[in-house]
Parts: sequence; structure tokens; C-alpha cells
Amino acid sequence: MELTSSDYSKIIDFYNIDIPNNKSKKDIAEDVLSSKLCKCIKKVKSKTINEKAAIAICRKNIFKNRNIDFYNFKCKKSSRFVSKKGTKKKLHKFSKKINFKKRRKTIKKKIPA
Repeated sequence: MELTSSDYSKIIDFYNIDIPNNKSKKDIAEDVLSSKLCKCIKKVKSKTINEKAAIAICRKNIFKNRNIDFYNFKCKKSSRFVSKKGTKKKLHKFSKKINFKKRRKTIKKKIPA
């Protein structure tokens, strides 16, 4: 399934991004997600974890847990998604809903001793 405009607006709202007039919601959301992916890969990659494992970890955390996936990506020069051959689709979803929800952080109350 292809992502709808409401899906892209959910992504933008989740990351608190202002929308400039000259860019579409789709472009902004794809830029944010691709930069998140590339930053995550660079942080996770180490001597013990190779690049393929780092990609798998970040792909699961950023995309798979939210029912989204991408076809291909590049992190050199500027981070971006590469569209599927023969189409302009870069992202797709598994189910009707994507899971970009704000979660409240619970504050633990200290019990006086």
C-alpha cells in the first residue's frame, strides 16, 4: 500500500517539523526519515556490529515497528530514499494504519523513606 497524505502529515507532526511553502509534505517526511535512518546507522555501527546488522537494527526500530518500509536508500552526500525501479514510490506501508503516536513519559514518584 502506498502512504497517503494523512500518513505523511502524521510523520511530520510526530517529529514537530514546520512545513515551508515551497516543499510538499511527502518530500519533508521522506527527508526526515532518511536522515534518521542514516544517523542511526552511523551511531549503531561499531567494531562488533557491522554495517548490515546496523541497517537491520535501525530499519526495524524506525520503520518496521511502525508498519512502514522503503525500497532502497543512500547515505552518501545527502541521505535519501531511492524509488522502486519503474515507479516513483519510495515508501510503502503494510497495514492501513501507521504507528506514529506520541507517548507520554511517565514520571516515577519517589516514596519518602
